[in-house]
Amino acid sequence: MWRQPLKQAFGIVDKRFAGHPSDLERAREARNLIKMAGSSWDEIEEEIARILQGCTAEHLQAQLAAARKFFKF
Repeated sequence: MWRQPLKQAFGIVDKRFAGHPSDLERAREARNLIKMAGSSWDEIEEEIARILQGCTAEHLQAQLAAARKFFKF
């Protein structure tokens, strides 16, 4: 339920989390759905790692940090 909006919160080309206004809107939608579902950070982190497969470890860590701050985990 929240996985698709979370995926859409990443830039198509740059794969940055909520880096563009439309991505930020999707991130807010995902945050609301995640709260409603009671999902844990571990679940979110796993999904972000799946979304960013093929990216560098450095990019993955930077995006996880941005998402963790946004989701307040």
